[in-house]
Amino acid sequence: MNSLNAATRHAVHALTRLASTVRSRRFRPLCALASVAVLVGAGLVTGPAVAHGADGWSPRSSYTSTDTGAGTYSVPLLNADVPDISVERVPAAENDEGRDVYYMISTTMHLSPGAPIMKSYDLVNWEIVNYVFDRASIGDAFSLRNGQNSYGQGQWASSLRYHDGMFYVAFNTNNLNGAYLYRTDDIENGTWQRTALGRSLHDPSLFFDVDGTPYIFYGSGGTSAVRLNADLTAIAQDYPNIFTASNYAGQPFIGGLFEGAQFYYIDGWYYAVIITWPSGQGRQVVMFRSKDLLGRYTSAGGVNTYEARGVLNSNGFAQGSLVPISRAGGGTDWYGMFFRDTFPIGRIPALIPATWQNGWPTFGTGGVVPVNGLFDKPIRLSPAEEAFERQKSIVASDDFANDAPHKAYQDEQWTVPAPLDPAEIAPNGSRLDLAWEWNHGPDNRYWSLTDRDGWLRLTAGKVVTGQYVYTKLSNRAELAWFEEARNTLSQRTFGPRQSVQTRMDISGMRNGDVAGLAAYNRGFSYVAVKRVDGANTLGVVNRSQPFAVDLDQSTLETFVAGTTVSLGAATEVHVKADLDFSSPVGQLWTTFYYSLDGIQWTRLGNRVGPQALDGSLAHFMGHRVGLFNYATQESGGHVDFDDYLLSDVLTAQGRPLDTTALDAAIAHAQALDARHYPADAWAATQSALAAATSARAGQFGTQNQIDAPERALSYQLARLGVLAALPVTATAQVRCLGGKAYVAVQARNDSTEPVEITVETAYGNRSFAAVPPGASVYQSFNTRAASVAAGSATVRVTGTVAGRDVTTVRTASHPASACGG
Repeated sequence: MNSLNAATRHAVHALTRLASTVRSRRFRPLCALASVAVLVGAGLVTGPAVAHGADGWSPRSSYTSTDTGAGTYSVPLLNADVPDISVERVPAAENDEGRDVYYMISTTMHLSPGAPIMKSYDLVNWEIVNYVFDRASIGDAFSLRNGQNSYGQGQWASSLRYHDGMFYVAFNTNNLNGAYLYRTDDIENGTWQRTALGRSLHDPSLFFDVDGTPYIFYGSGGTSAVRLNADLTAIAQDYPNIFTASNYAGQPFIGGLFEGAQFYYIDGWYYAVIITWPSGQGRQVVMFRSKDLLGRYTSAGGVNTYEARGVLNSNGFAQGSLVPISRAGGGTDWYGMFFRDTFPIGRIPALIPATWQNGWPTFGTGGVVPVNGLFDKPIRLSPAEEAFERQKSIVASDDFANDAPHKAYQDEQWTVPAPLDPAEIAPNGSRLDLAWEWNHGPDNRYWSLTDRDGWLRLTAGKVVTGQYVYTKLSNRAELAWFEEARNTLSQRTFGPRQSVQTRMDISGMRNGDVAGLAAYNRGFSYVAVKRVDGANTLGVVNRSQPFAVDLDQSTLETFVAGTTVSLGAATEVHVKADLDFSSPVGQLWTTFYYSLDGIQWTRLGNRVGPQALDGSLAHFMGHRVGLFNYATQESGGHVDFDDYLLSDVLTAQGRPLDTTALDAAIAHAQALDARHYPADAWAATQSALAAATSARAGQFGTQNQIDAPERALSYQLARLGVLAALPVTATAQVRCLGGKAYVAVQARNDSTEPVEITVETAYGNRSFAAVPPGASVYQSFNTRAASVAAGSATVRVTGTVAGRDVTTVRTASHPASACGG
């Protein structure tokens, strides 16, 4: 399904408003503190942006694609946090798209919605198409309510499987009553049915045996299994410790973890893929195989039947899935999709080819997988399809226009116990893009996309207490106020560099409120407005390791010296966060900026950090970027966010603002012909074009303001490239001549360029070269019979659209007919 990415629609509206803001809004001048550096040059300028020569529209890959556009990709993929992946293929014969489709699921722990479903046609480029659940629970722990939280817990390590037309997801929760199994017959749009399995199953892997019997394999330090009943609603039988790490003592690839098992049946063997972490070595992949699925439980003498082999020990690529790839002649290649710890970005997956010999794979090139190494894409699509796939992403700019498509998980049904207000859980009429997730289950009474058209409103629904602790940690360390705040809305970060910009309306804040833009994990850096005694002050907060157990929350979130600005009477402020994961690798340093008009920007002190992996794994995910608002004195204050604009260019790189890609996209869009495209896709592109041209007519202050409309328009243009068709009018009828029936087919070239037309029937074929615009071709086919059944003719038209070869197929039906008496 080639569906419109809602994020690009959001960016369209955002940039239209941005252009208006840039041209018309005026603010009262401020007097910044002397310690805050005014930005001169370094890419943020008030003069015109640089426009290079028009080289034609050729958009680069999205922020989360490592597709080079030349038939190769680099690993790891996505440049973002997508851990504990499970990948499933739906073969072409079992879907309505006529080609293999892949779906992938990941861990999201305490985030809501959770368990994202990602889709790909080539295993390299992915987009989010759904979530399994809106909330893992409505209880206190998943809702940051009554002193409870699920940081680093919640939903872990899902297993995604497709069987007999049904999709299944199994995952464990560490603090929400164990394992759950969800199912639906429509993975992209259907309602998920939830079944509680009543106990914990660590890192579960759902597996259907060749006879259809369902099992879940699970465990850490050893692999156990349970057999489910026939309708997958309960556990029917246990098989503990089918094999354990101790069975392979002395093997160099055996060590810590020994978990994350995923099971497959390949060429008569049962395979298990497991992550291990031997002492003194990196994380690695070990595979086990047996002719007996249950090993010692079905073997003669009850002996362990699983043999083991280390199959990948290179740069820490480890836990994940095997992935089948169809080949000509009916064969199948099996690749690996294994993630690598790349904190503070997170755990990032990599698609790794394998060479199989004697039933065992060796992954990478002779067992080596270089970080940022290149591999050939295993699945090639048409040039137009590949261009479109490269525009897909799991992060998105947004304008909060409330036009994201409705999804069934948003209507999730819960029985809400007293004294909870049902409105806290019930849908509130606002629909966010799929790139967004809340930090814990949101309180739907206190956020909205409808209170103010085109803005996200975050209302402080409670006052922070400072009484929350990490229930996951044995030392019961306290949470910061920022971590306690409910309704923080976030997206993944992406590396190696990311810039995020937003505009805030702060006129609704109350005394004690804190609102802003954060790069966060347990360690966090944020830029925020604080309202104290009726005065608004902007500044930067930074919390880095080591983390204390007992906190003075107010002191912890004090502004960094030299970063504060009094906002005076201003009611709006633009803020920008530049995240650098590359200087050095393994740390995040963030530089913050502000502006009152979106054009002239000022740096708030120096870069802050470092943020790095928290060894306690209190959050156990990559850093995220979030929009937040919390109260320290009284509830009810609100902040409105106008947009969320992404770029991968940082101010500190010193580049001039560059409109080359935006100009090329606009020029390409203006050269297209509506007759070649479906009406809805054409309308979406024209909307993106209008926003882009409006933005281009204004003045830019950041690369974010340029990149957001360009990315939105390029997505729509790439989508048009897949949907492009040559207009043709085709008819078929039956005529009688000499008592014989003839199928007569006529086709007219309705395009503006010559085309080749081929007419195909059951009674013969005919091709016509270089058919001029507006001209028709005609061919009559002798059926050699006195009558003909109802049927059709196929008209195949080949030509060029926007410089690309396009073939359009049309069908013309004819009725049954009889000739003679």
